[in-house]
Amino acid sequence: MCGIVGYLGSNKAAPVLLSKLRVLEYRGYDSAGLAVIESGRLNILKAVGKLSNLETLLQKERPTATVGIGHTRWATHGSPTDANAHPHVNHNGTLAVVHNGIIENYAELKTELQGKGYEFLSDTDTEVIVHLLSHELEKDKDILQAILRTVSQMAGAYALGIVSQTHPDRIFAVNHHYSLTVGVGDHESFLASDSAAVRQYTNKILRLAQSEVAEIKADSVRLFSFEGVENHREPISVEASAYKIDKEGYKHFLMKEIHEQPLVLRQTLSKYLVSPDKPVNFNVEDFSPELSGLYGVKMTDEEIRSIDRVQIVACGTAYHAGMVGKYVIEELCGIPVEVDIASEVRGRKLLGNNKTLTIAVSQSGETADTLAAIKDAIGNGSFTLGITNRSDSHLATLVQNLIVTECGIEVSVAATKTYAAQLVCFYLLGIYLAEIRGSITKERAKELKKGLNQVPALIELMLGREDAYRAESLKLADAQDVVFIGRGFNYPTALEGALKLKELSYIHASGYAAGELKHGPIAVLDSSVPVIAILVPGKVYEKTLSNAQESRARNARMVAVAVDGDEVAPKTFDYIFRIPVVDELLSPLVTVVPLQLMSYYIADYLGKDVDQPRNLAKSVTVE
Repeated sequence: MCGIVGYLGSNKAAPVLLSKLRVLEYRGYDSAGLAVIESGRLNILKAVGKLSNLETLLQKERPTATVGIGHTRWATHGSPTDANAHPHVNHNGTLAVVHNGIIENYAELKTELQGKGYEFLSDTDTEVIVHLLSHELEKDKDILQAILRTVSQMAGAYALGIVSQTHPDRIFAVNHHYSLTVGVGDHESFLASDSAAVRQYTNKILRLAQSEVAEIKADSVRLFSFEGVENHREPISVEASAYKIDKEGYKHFLMKEIHEQPLVLRQTLSKYLVSPDKPVNFNVEDFSPELSGLYGVKMTDEEIRSIDRVQIVACGTAYHAGMVGKYVIEELCGIPVEVDIASEVRGRKLLGNNKTLTIAVSQSGETADTLAAIKDAIGNGSFTLGITNRSDSHLATLVQNLIVTECGIEVSVAATKTYAAQLVCFYLLGIYLAEIRGSITKERAKELKKGLNQVPALIELMLGREDAYRAESLKLADAQDVVFIGRGFNYPTALEGALKLKELSYIHASGYAAGELKHGPIAVLDSSVPVIAILVPGKVYEKTLSNAQESRARNARMVAVAVDGDEVAPKTFDYIFRIPVVDELLSPLVTVVPLQLMSYYIADYLGKDVDQPRNLAKSVTVE
């Protein structure tokens, strides 16, 4: 989950590296560091904590080097300390390595290297890499060959950036089942884990393939397979992206991104849904020919009709979106859908065949467990589809079909607008599949499309109720435990509400299917534990209300997300977050918003780091 950057050219490296690290800080903020080659010597600068600490150090040291690598860390092996911060250097300080990923056999390699006299100063698996590479360099001075011999001994998934004092005119990058992008500029080159960090400087990029090494110079990039065979590829041109970090008057990025949800939904809907009278269109070539090679649903109608099973793999908030997707696709298409936490797919057989559609959901498109699961699906012959915010992600290179959300960069670690966009993509996909399969009437399809187009306005209406939501939210700020319940389409909303509260405020919260409350969880209820119920008119309204009344009988503080005009809810609930009336099937797009705001208000009131909660990173690129 760490971020890697690199630069070499005629400009000072440190400001460029720092700028790119700001783009990647979502990947981890336990520590950050640079390795630059200055006056022929390798200079290491690193600081524990957030990137601002490294920035303060750089303002003091003011390095003038024009080549270097950088790193922002989320700790996997070893706690966040100076010794464990990257870059790591070899015994004589001539070689530096930054690393994202995990070296699975690092313990064995470390023992071997210690037996050869190498001293380890950190608790990280990364230090094994730099000492192993240093050992291989002692055999000959060909650094490329030494790198190839080094990677042949390492097990795991990883990405590396390497600089050597004896080769000050180049950076080496290694990608093995991860993501690295090289940007090709005018007599300068850039390296980053995320293309967004590169695209602020150049629109010409080379994405490293899996198991590939890049030798990067200011005026050239050479690519090699792990077997040493040179691969010839030309840079591709992409849309330049000036990464702008601006809260635009909001106190936190999270609140800004909650407020961006109506725009995000309108942009996504307008791309794929021209009119309620017309079918949903995922054929990107029809409306954006220049992007048709990057994404779109390319399955034929016959292939879509042949599907007899759907499986969805995702993690975290994306998993909750996938759960809503299950309900939507089953309701509209009448075919069974399974949802798996991607990490739980590891170690067991992922069933599927040529009549299975496997959908992977990942905001970044780089989630390691989700990528591993989709590779398993490819192996069993499934059709594959990705839903992601990044058309240039690793996921995008794997799947046959790709739906891209229209979110822009989400800075805050806790997902809000990307969740909304994933949800709307599932609604559109469900309608799309149903229309082709003939499992939905034209009238119902039109009704749902009209309803989707109205959702952005409904969210804007709720955002206008912020003061009321804040007042109700702060009544819960003293809670130590909170229980969320929901049924049907809003069981995932209960899980997402609990996750947001945990992520942002560090208050322990659990989400349950409302009917499961009496099968054990009801034991934790008393007057100190609030129960938050998602209560939307529809098939399960009365049953959810009944479960809430069971909770009230245990003296729990009762809170509801309930629609305007519901006169029954006040008889059971102490506090109510009012929402506009909405179709039950579409309600998850609406019910989540007050829970996002509630979690934000409580976290801010308690003085928590809203945008960068402790121990978290936005893109989980390790298993």
